[in-house]
Amino acid sequence: PIASIERGRIPKLEELLEEFKQQEHNPVLKIELKDKDMALPVIQLVEKHDMVLQCHYSSFLHEEIAELRKLRPRQDLYPTGALFEEVVPENYLEQAKAVGATEVHLRYDTCTTQRIQEIHNAGMKCMAWFRGPTGMNQDALRFEELKEQEDSCVYETLMETGVDALCVNKPSQAVMALSSKLLSQ
Repeated sequence: PIASIERGRIPKLEELLEEFKQQEHNPVLKIELKDKDMALPVIQLVEKHDMVLQCHYSSFLHEEIAELRKLRPRQDLYPTGALFEEVVPENYLEQAKAVGATEVHLRYDTCTTQRIQEIHNAGMKCMAWFRGPTGMNQDALRFEELKEQEDSCVYETLMETGVDALCVNKPSQAVMALSSKLLSQ
């Protein structure tokens, strides 16, 4: 599947599960439920491939998170993230908790130290996500300090807020930024 991405073909979830299962270091696969009525077929596919411990789920459609939680109540086995767009509602924590989410996933430019602390104080984890390349190009025009779509400075700034995870477009740059931060401590 990775080679097919390089050739411009997006692999099916089942292909990714098969490839990830063969990885020695047991990477976590974040699966976004992008449409209604996806929770059941996705978790059935994950269970069929015995990948429950390696998969986390997220969605902007919070009712999909609620459905997944209803089908699989164990939060330790089925971590879920409530995704939020550019405008984070004041009651975002209540919304996430109401659907049984274990994490809050915020757009990178909405992550503040105070907001991340609120999430942690609520006993939840937080992931910062980046827009796709087109959206990041638009942001690069909007933010003077953003020299590229994403750069190590942005990753470092986000890590300083206390986020638990990053969903990035440039993983190699994110790894370098994380390595630099760890070495400087």
